[in-house]
Amino acid sequence: MRPRHFIFAVTAACLWGGGGVVGVLFGNHVGLAPLGVATWRMAVAGVTLLGGLALLGRLDLRRWGRPAWIRIVVTGVLTAAFEAAFFTSIALSSVGLATLIGIGSAPVFVAVYDAVVRRVRPSARASGALVLALTGLTLLVGGGLAHGDRILGGAVVALGAGASFAAITVVNRRPVPGLNPVDLTGGAFTVGALVLLPFAAATGLAAPADLYGWVLALGMGVVITGFAYVLYLTALATVPAFVATIVTLLEPLIGAILGAIVFAERLGLAGAAGGVLLGTAVVLLRPQRDEPALAPEPPTMVQDSGT
Repeated sequence: MRPRHFIFAVTAACLWGGGGVVGVLFGNHVGLAPLGVATWRMAVAGVTLLGGLALLGRLDLRRWGRPAWIRIVVTGVLTAAFEAAFFTSIALSSVGLATLIGIGSAPVFVAVYDAVVRRVRPSARASGALVLALTGLTLLVGGGLAHGDRILGGAVVALGAGASFAAITVVNRRPVPGLNPVDLTGGAFTVGALVLLPFAAATGLAAPADLYGWVLALGMGVVITGFAYVLYLTALATVPAFVATIVTLLEPLIGAILGAIVFAERLGLAGAAGGVLLGTAVVLLRPQRDEPALAPEPPTMVQDSGT
């Protein structure tokens, strides 16, 4: 695992942490339901990335062969499924439950996939980091778990969100020749936005009418979504999928910190302790000096270094 790629994964998780705050500000300002916000996130990310490539003369659809198009469409559909399931879970239950199950279950799904399909186990250090991270996440969001009148339905849908994000990570652990992360992210988010558009339209769509609204839209789409996913998909070149999904648990920590700053939300002693545990888990996963720069995927039943 290359240190640079590990930093990319951490940076992506931190940027995603701002998505909730900016998304709430954008939705409230423009008057959008959660699915409308998700559609705007994906559309702005996809269009700006592909548009930027076109302006630079680096968008050549002819070199996207059949494997590239399949990867783009699959990633786009999975991303749309994650966004839809995550926001639906929030509506059915609470932000805390959706975050705990939707984001916290992703590394568990990856670990199960690796054990069953690839016959690879995570290392003791990576497994310990997962336990620390999930404990920290529970403490961080625990105050919001009991809200909502359809808890069971919200939990089931949140599991769908976690499985979708795990699938995004697993599918993209190996690159497609000729398809770089910027092309992949731009194409996938454009596809994802088109998938979500009919559902978002049913809840009501609106466009920003002032500069502030467009600044929020561009910040949410270009930086928090598009740039962050480019970093994350680049990181998967050497960061194991199990480790990458654990690192993404930093997202709710950053979101909680920003929520306390922007909306004066109370983090509390338990939340602060949870944040410390999440940070400790990420430190445990950092690249070690005695490990190879690349993390090849072993084909046989051996213990995966996980880091």
